[in-house]
Amino acid sequence: MNKALAILLFLALSAGLRAGAEPIQVSSETADAELLRAIERELRDVGEAETLFEARRQAQRGAHTAERFLNSQGYFAPDISYSVEPGPPPIAYVKVEPGHHFTFAEVKVETGDQPLSADAYAAIVQARTLEVGDKALPKSILAEEAGLVAALTTAGYAMASAQERSIIGDREEGTLELTYRLNPGPRIRFGDIIYPEESRTRRSYLDRLAPFSKGEIYSPQKLSTLVRRFNTLRQFSFASAQISETVSEVTPEGDEIRDVIMILQERPRYTLSAGGSFSTSEGAGLTAGIIQRNATRRGDTLEAAITLAELRSSFSIDWRLPNVTGLDRTLILSADLEQEDTDAFEREAITISGVYEVRASRNMTYAFGAASEFTQEEDAFAERNQQILSSSLGVRFDYADDPLDATRGWRVDARAEPGLVIGDRQTQFLSLNGQVSAYQPLNRSEQFILAGRVRSGFVFGTTLTDLPVSRRFFAGGGGSARGFEYQSVGPQDAQGTPTGGLGLLEVSTELRWRREGPLGFVGFLDGASVSGNEGIAFDDMRYSAGLGLRYDTLVGPVRFDVATPLDPRDGDDPVQVYVSIGQAF
Repeated sequence: MNKALAILLFLALSAGLRAGAEPIQVSSETADAELLRAIERELRDVGEAETLFEARRQAQRGAHTAERFLNSQGYFAPDISYSVEPGPPPIAYVKVEPGHHFTFAEVKVETGDQPLSADAYAAIVQARTLEVGDKALPKSILAEEAGLVAALTTAGYAMASAQERSIIGDREEGTLELTYRLNPGPRIRFGDIIYPEESRTRRSYLDRLAPFSKGEIYSPQKLSTLVRRFNTLRQFSFASAQISETVSEVTPEGDEIRDVIMILQERPRYTLSAGGSFSTSEGAGLTAGIIQRNATRRGDTLEAAITLAELRSSFSIDWRLPNVTGLDRTLILSADLEQEDTDAFEREAITISGVYEVRASRNMTYAFGAASEFTQEEDAFAERNQQILSSSLGVRFDYADDPLDATRGWRVDARAEPGLVIGDRQTQFLSLNGQVSAYQPLNRSEQFILAGRVRSGFVFGTTLTDLPVSRRFFAGGGGSARGFEYQSVGPQDAQGTPTGGLGLLEVSTELRWRREGPLGFVGFLDGASVSGNEGIAFDDMRYSAGLGLRYDTLVGPVRFDVATPLDPRDGDDPVQVYVSIGQAF
């Protein structure tokens, strides 16, 4: 046999050995079929053996893995052995006899000699989950112990901890006697709230955020509420609270009064911002703004912003005053100066408004508003000067996981606005608007996200010619139906000038592919219809499709979209391009 043939034969034998390598063979005389399958699943990743030495190590590892698995399932005295058959190929065998499935013969809780409050004893009883006869699973023991400590903490024992528990087993009977040993520590009462000396916000204002009073029994929920209220303020980039290690006072009942130490990191007093956008239908736009925080030292925010774009320019001032008349209630006062020059109309307006916003829960916010708009406009129908007096009621439900780039959950926004128009044209109207957005990951790693949006609106009580252009519905463009020119979807006059409408329906679907790193891709389908009356013109739905890129930044994803109409008409451009910051919805 020459050298080349020997090498080929060696490689073939090696490949045969590798191909013939087998996983661990598991057997048992007493385990039921379901338990045996579970053990086999646990041993799948132990590895395969190609040599007799590796097979012995494989069998040993398999035996240890089987023992750990059985212990986790409540089999604390299994009989496990292993052996190896030389082969070829070598095969590792593990024989498992699980023994008793241990149960609890006794479960007790010891809290030492310190007497506890009635609330603490009641909390311990309520936190109990294990009873005599239950299967003795380690995860159940750990879960109940954590629940007992949490129950003591809720009852005011902020320093409560678990000590080494006592477990006595009876191998013959297959039972355990379990004793939890808890150290409650002293019962704590809230003292003063101590703030950083350098904090600019008034102490009297910050004290109003406290959900507890001095001397009240400690509650972890109320401490968390305090931190949440600080984090909702726009003054702090970081906020946390902890109980002082120093005892301020001891009550006659033996409770310790300890101060609450706030750890706060204030945002810069002034922040400058800038942004930009571009689309082939709306042109380029630039925005710049400045934010002043804590102008009155009561957590308020004063923001001024200017927008310069080909179709719309504006200057606005917003003053946010949080916790007005109550917690989680914000008053927003605004003044806006706008100028628009589009294919549909020319408009100049000054608007003064106020909104009272109430955060009813973590996921629900509602708001009341009033506004006065002075406008001079010219559209396809007429030129007029008008004043719009309106009020509004809005509600928002937000169950999405991220405000800027959601991957799961949903949002609902609804708003009603009754208004009165006086001036060259007098009328009254009721505008209803609603939008639903939903996000669903399509795989476990959340690389593929399916996102959808439906927006609809109607105006009642007036005619299209009497309604100011700022209250009409227009569709088309980067924030609406991508692929169509700005405001081009909907009714037009004889000269082809968009007139807007009284009814609107917009639908959008996106398939987002989030790669590792900052880059992502999007495929989307948009549709929109604008009706000249209060209904929805389903027959006039216009559809478009496109592709996009997303580049993640600290302020949200940068969006680059290219779209084309699926049902183009005369005058429609074949392609529209959009660049902006933030997801489309």
